[in-house]
Amino acid sequence: MHKMHVMKVAILGLLMAGMIFPASCCLSDPTVTVIYNLDVNMELLKLLSKEGFSFQLVEDIVPSFGAPGRREFAVYRAHYGLATAMVASDMVALKAHEEKYDWETGVKTELLFLQTIGVIGYIDVGTIAQVASWDTASGRNLFLVPEGVDTVVLGDDQYPAGQSVTTDYLCIKNEWLAVPGNATVSAQGNVLTVTLLRCGGEIIADTSKLSLFGPFREVILVCNSIDYEMTGKELRTILTEKGYRVRRLSPDEFNVYRWFSPRVVLLGGHEAPEGMGDIVAALLSQSEKQMIEKTGPYLFAVDGRDFRKQSMIILAGKDREGTHEITLSRIDDIVMWIEAY
Repeated sequence: MHKMHVMKVAILGLLMAGMIFPASCCLSDPTVTVIYNLDVNMELLKLLSKEGFSFQLVEDIVPSFGAPGRREFAVYRAHYGLATAMVASDMVALKAHEEKYDWETGVKTELLFLQTIGVIGYIDVGTIAQVASWDTASGRNLFLVPEGVDTVVLGDDQYPAGQSVTTDYLCIKNEWLAVPGNATVSAQGNVLTVTLLRCGGEIIADTSKLSLFGPFREVILVCNSIDYEMTGKELRTILTEKGYRVRRLSPDEFNVYRWFSPRVVLLGGHEAPEGMGDIVAALLSQSEKQMIEKTGPYLFAVDGRDFRKQSMIILAGKDREGTHEITLSRIDDIVMWIEAY
């Protein structure tokens, strides 16, 4: 039988009067999530600046929790568009700028981006993203639970670490632990101790002037299964024969990978099934939707939606035949659009 995994959580709720903790020891900012226990190839990341990846190199903008030495960070605009990303050799930190920032989607997008460009290896991105969506008023610190840790104890309560646990003070899922931003962790034997502090650090990072970096050099083709069989395959073949690389995405993949290419082709109108209509409806104006319904088919262009220098085109008819017609009739325009990048 496997040992019951438990972590002991010690909460220092009462601190001695007059005791001072340095502001750099922790965070208490709900707009910040720090993911530790990552192995980042910073040298490769810095080389990508020559490929058009826009970032700034700074030191020690994220509290080091007593770790020796200084950390170098690459700071850039996060690919979910509403946050700043700060990457060091052992961590990724995200600072949101908008209340509507979705932590699960944002963390998943950024970690997949770092995997795609090869600066981090395989990690459980899905679990990390779920744990990062844990609701807390003071930010989040995420850690991989060390091997050999046996118990989770919160006050008088004990939890097996192998189970999913969510409380006001922590969240555990598949060996990943989230604790409040104003917390530190330490492991001794089979015990992992979480200490909550009353200090608060602040991260300030301005990425408004930085462009995003698209790791996919292919044209992204987004469509449902119906339009792919009727139109997408043919379009992909035509563009491939002309020397362009095309990557097909399903509608479900769009919201993550939309940030990864400067050129995105969307097939189908705002009423297309399998989630495609929801994507197109969010990009088109009401008058453009009415144009498709009444007279379609049409080609629409959407520029600068996610980041500067990104362009999307929507090829849509009021039915699948209309989408097929507009796509094949505008091949020359599509090629000119690709070449403009």
